[in-house]
Amino acid sequence: MPDSTPTVAAAEISRLAGVTRATVSNWRRRHADFPAPVPGGSEKRPLFDLAEVRQWLRGHGITAADSPVQRLRTLLRAEVAPDEVVALMAFVGDPRAKATDTVRVAIREAVDEVGVGQTLAVLSERGLDGPSTGVYPTDQLVAALMADLLAAATSPAPNSVLDPACGGGTLLLEATRLGATQLSGQDILPVQAARTAAALGTLAPRAKADIRAGDALLADAFPDAEFDAVLSNPPYSQRDWGADELALDPRWVYSVPPRGESELAWAQHALAHLRPGATAVLLLPPAVAARSSGRRIRMELLRAGALRAVIALPPGASTPRQVGLQLWVLRRPGVGSPGDTLLFADTTRLPNRGGQPDWPQLASTVLESWREFDSGDAQAATVPDVTAVVRVMDVLDDDVDLTPARQVRAAVDPGNASAAAHLAIGVLGERLGELRSVAETVREWNSGSGTDWRPVAVGNLIAGKAVRIVTATTDPAPADEPQRPVLTGHDLLAGRAPSGVTTPGSPVGEPIEEGDVLVSRLRDDHGAAQGARVAEGTDLGAVPGPGVLVFRTDPARVDPWFFAGFIGSPDNAAAMYGTTTIRLDPARLRIPLLPIAEQQRFGSAFRRLHQLRVTAHTAAAAARDAADLIATGLTAGALEPPTG
Repeated sequence: MPDSTPTVAAAEISRLAGVTRATVSNWRRRHADFPAPVPGGSEKRPLFDLAEVRQWLRGHGITAADSPVQRLRTLLRAEVAPDEVVALMAFVGDPRAKATDTVRVAIREAVDEVGVGQTLAVLSERGLDGPSTGVYPTDQLVAALMADLLAAATSPAPNSVLDPACGGGTLLLEATRLGATQLSGQDILPVQAARTAAALGTLAPRAKADIRAGDALLADAFPDAEFDAVLSNPPYSQRDWGADELALDPRWVYSVPPRGESELAWAQHALAHLRPGATAVLLLPPAVAARSSGRRIRMELLRAGALRAVIALPPGASTPRQVGLQLWVLRRPGVGSPGDTLLFADTTRLPNRGGQPDWPQLASTVLESWREFDSGDAQAATVPDVTAVVRVMDVLDDDVDLTPARQVRAAVDPGNASAAAHLAIGVLGERLGELRSVAETVREWNSGSGTDWRPVAVGNLIAGKAVRIVTATTDPAPADEPQRPVLTGHDLLAGRAPSGVTTPGSPVGEPIEEGDVLVSRLRDDHGAAQGARVAEGTDLGAVPGPGVLVFRTDPARVDPWFFAGFIGSPDNAAAMYGTTTIRLDPARLRIPLLPIAEQQRFGSAFRRLHQLRVTAHTAAAAARDAADLIATGLTAGALEPPTG
């Protein structure tokens, strides 16, 4: 552990005090006795003596907004060097190990509060010493889709799975859901390798895991091994991946990768580690499908039948969020004749919800299309304007451009395009009718009396048992438990249905019940975000996920919609804290104290306003879908404007 004086940056001070970083900056300007920066920081990121900060906070009557996770972050920053985190990862992965010092006690407390996965993420932050270039986590929904593509393939169900760039182990954990028991992984960062080993050892104890640290391209930890499947989200745009040292490497069956094609080196690395006929799914940037330098390798992959599908995901599906990534489905040749067709899917064309992907529909469309294609039914695999089955010889032109949007657009059928456009226009008309109907319910309002509300703290309602917070459990779900929908804080902000699914070993809390008040802990910087609603429909039975507070009211004393409406009001801005992400402290929430009859009257109004917002989102999404379908048909020559 470091011998230097424990220090903290402004971000840690804001977490300690439960305020924003802007508040910390104001304290520095307005209070002459605020601790001075100590050596070791910079002008943009000054550091402060932790003991002096704590003493100053106590002296000004500021109670630390402490939690086990916040205490752990502070201790890691103050007492643990980045290169010491690997040993702490191993401690997390061994529940029998005794906590012998302050940091390990804090780790145990954090595990009890938020579970193994999030605790390992906190340790990883310190081990990486902040964000590291090229360290891109795999979004949980994308990881689940990648594993499900393996399960839907005609190749045998995988028992042994490799991830040569395993990161935090998300993909290998998903492989255990498929029944895989032999898990192998490698990562160039020792902290990430240790994190994966700890996660698998704790969350998938029945599986045999072999996780190594090292560069899988330059120092392959499994040089002669073949696996039933490969799942990977390899690094992007590497310039120093070893092009010169590996020029004669036997893995380059489909041509030597140029220096600027590290992703195609990873693709061939994956194929080299597959048994004949086995499948790999890789998450890659879109440039790999079209860069001129990779044309030769793409051509050879197609000729050999090694590339079976290219699936474009919408931007935001996984980090980096601004890029629409692609899934490449590869299969090592050797069983049967090479495939003469290729599946393309452009999921950006699928309908969305409030500007966000409708993930359940996206996943089911992709999986069903891939399943039908892989079983040999090209017609059933084709979804107009979304998927296309293309002959390999039609792609082998001067560019060998495998961009799904281009291939799907070229395959647009005029009859299907016209029918889809007319259907979308019909759906839009229905949604606009619903919007007009709901808008009528909020037309008439009476003038208020202007009387000030008499507020009551939610904490008092909880103490009086009129309201209770449904707390999440940290007990991991059994490995054989079926997946359940997960509602996130972002789902609430977007006004959409649960978008996530549970994963093996993840904590599963008490399911959401009818009448529960669902509140997003996340708020934007524009005041009140409409992230509170009463559970109904698809919410029921879902598991509350990250960023979700669940309140259960006594309906005889507190009307749920009344509670939800005032919780989401601008008056509760005082309950928000944080820096770049604004979060909600339930103890600071306040609602008016009104008789139950008055609560129900206001609750009815809040429910109508919620329906108005949801219907408006749905109508806007229908308008975008109709416009996009018509535009695609016009530009592809499948539709023409009316004459006259």
